[in-house]
Amino acid sequence: MPGTYALLFRLDRPLALTVGRLGRVVLPAADLVYVGSALGPGGWEARMARHARRDKRPHWHIDHLTLRVQPVLWRLETGPERRECRWVRELLALPGAWAPVPGFGNGDCREGCPAHLIALPPGVLPAGMEPCGRAWASSRSVGKPCSSSIGLG
Repeated sequence: MPGTYALLFRLDRPLALTVGRLGRVVLPAADLVYVGSALGPGGWEARMARHARRDKRPHWHIDHLTLRVQPVLWRLETGPERRECRWVRELLALPGAWAPVPGFGNGDCREGCPAHLIALPPGVLPAGMEPCGRAWASSRSVGKPCSSSIGLG
């Protein structure tokens, strides 16, 4: 089933990564929300399974992060519509939210988002995020990583 999703990663300290053409980046110690879509074959189930795998070859920017850190919260809105940019705008409208790595995750963005990875200040949490389940610890199968939820708004 196709859908748009958001994954929240909690970094207790800065994390240096080498991310494709972006090169070396340093992610801040913060809650980071990545917004993506899963509109292709396999839908969101296949995309979540990929994010959970530890034995993948990095293809997307987010792969470099999910190889090192697993998300703690998520949101999902099913359907074929592209909602990533609207969600990014809503996240950036939160007090103190910012894009720590320009260009991260928005290679196919058509609306000029600064990035699809957004840092949130302490205590700011997007509504409706749900805990990720034990499936994130498994690299073989995800199934439903978290209970189903409806998107950012």
